[in-house]
Amino acid sequence: MADWSHLLPELLMEISKKIDRIQDFVNFGCVCKPWLWAASAAKFNAKRLPLLMLAEKEETHVREFYDISVGGQIHQVDLPVARGSKIFPTLGWLVVVLETNADMILLHPFLRKTINLPNPINLNEELVENGKTWLPNFDKAVLSADPCLSSDWVLMIIYDGIGKLAFARNGDKAWTGIDAPISCCSDIYYHDGQFYGIDYAGRIVACDVQGPNPSAGYVISRIPPDLGAMVGYKFYLAEWCGKLLVIHRFIDIRAEVKVFRVFEIDFADQGNWVEVTHMGNKAIFLGFNSSITVDASDFQKCKPNCLYFTDDVEQYYIDPRGGGRDMGIYNMADGSIEPHFEGESYSQITPPTWVQLKF
Repeated sequence: MADWSHLLPELLMEISKKIDRIQDFVNFGCVCKPWLWAASAAKFNAKRLPLLMLAEKEETHVREFYDISVGGQIHQVDLPVARGSKIFPTLGWLVVVLETNADMILLHPFLRKTINLPNPINLNEELVENGKTWLPNFDKAVLSADPCLSSDWVLMIIYDGIGKLAFARNGDKAWTGIDAPISCCSDIYYHDGQFYGIDYAGRIVACDVQGPNPSAGYVISRIPPDLGAMVGYKFYLAEWCGKLLVIHRFIDIRAEVKVFRVFEIDFADQGNWVEVTHMGNKAIFLGFNSSITVDASDFQKCKPNCLYFTDDVEQYYIDPRGGGRDMGIYNMADGSIEPHFEGESYSQITPPTWVQLKF
C-alpha cells in the first residue's frame, strides 16, 4: 500500500494550491505533518475577506464561519478545544480562554496549531477569597506579529473588566502588567512598532514593550474638548493608509440610533484628532477581534468606505441570549446601515466576531 505521507513536498504544495474550499484545505493539512507543512507553505490560494465566526451552537464542537467573499457560504471547522470558551481573534489566530481551568492558548483554527500562553492567575493575585484566587475577565487580545511568520511576537490583552493592560512575549511564563495613566481601556492596537490603547475618556497611550521601560504606558493624545460629548461610548483603534485611527461608536438602544465617527491621530501635530469623512476604497472590520482594514477594491463583495461592525458592546446587550443583535455595515457616506449577516447568532460568551483567513 502506498504511503501518502512520503509524497514529494513539491507535489503536495502543487496539490494544495488547487484547493479553493476552506474545509478541504483544513482537511488536507490534517492528514499528517508533511501535508500540514505543505499547506502552510503553499498558503490558501483564494483571497478572502475576514470571516464572521458565528456563535457556537449547543452540543457541538463545530464552529461555523460565514464567508462574505463567496456570497455567504458557511465553512465548518471542528474546534473542540474552544468549546464554551471566550475567544478573541487576532491576525488569523484565536486567543482562547479555556473554560475548564482558565488557561489561555493561541489557536490557529485552520492549521490546528496551538501555542500555550501564561496562566493569567498572576494578574489578580490580590483577589483571593476563602483560599481561592479569582481569575480576571478579558476584553481584547492583540498580537504584534503572526506567530506563523515570526517567533518575535508579543500579545497584549485588556483584562479585569476595568480595562487594565498586560502583555506576554513569546516564551514568557507570566504576564507583565502595564502601568498606564488611563482609567478603563476600550481598545488596543499594534501600529508602527508599538501598542496603543484608548480608554473610555478618549485618552490614547503608547506602550513600547520592546523598549527600555516595557511596562510603562504614556499618554500621547487626548480627545479634544469640543468632542467631549463622545466620552463614555465605545472607542476602537485601527489603521488607515499607514495612519492610526480612532473610531467612535455611539449607541442609543432606545432610539435604535447607531452613529460612527472616524478620526486620524496626527502625530506631527501633537496627537491632534482630525476627522475623516471618507476612507476611499478602505473598509474596516470591528468587534472583539483586533481591527482589520482591507482594500475593498480587491474584493467584489466588499463595500468601500464602510465599517463592518459586530455586537461587542456588552453593557448594551438587551437580548437574554447575549450579543449578536447589533451588527451591520455602516456606510460613512450617508450613515445608512445594512446587514452583513441575515441569520441569528447569539452568545453570552463569544458573540459573532471577525477572523482573518491567514495561513
